[in-house]
Amino acid sequence: MGKSFVRIGIFEVEDAELSKTPDSQLKSHTLSIPCKSNTDLCMQLDGWDEQTTVPALVDGKNALLYRNHYDRQSDAWVMRFA
Repeated sequence: MGKSFVRIGIFEVEDAELSKTPDSQLKSHTLSIPCKSNTDLCMQLDGWDEQTTVPALVDGKNALLYRNHYDRQSDAWVMRFA
C-alpha cells in the first residue's frame, strides 16, 4: 500500500492508502480513508450507500469511487473504484 492524496468535494485527505493489486486495472484497487484524517468526510461517507458514485481526485487523477465498507479495526472507510 502507498500513501495517496484524495480530494472528495471540499474534503482533502493526505494519508489515504491505495492498495495495488498485480492487476493493473484501477477497478481492482481499493482506497482506505482514515477517519482520523478528516472526521467530517467520514461522517459524510457514513450517510451514503454502496450504490452512490463518489467523484474524486486521487493523486491528481479523476476517479469514481463507491463506498465498500467501514473497517473498524483501522477506523477507516474502504472505497472501491468504479
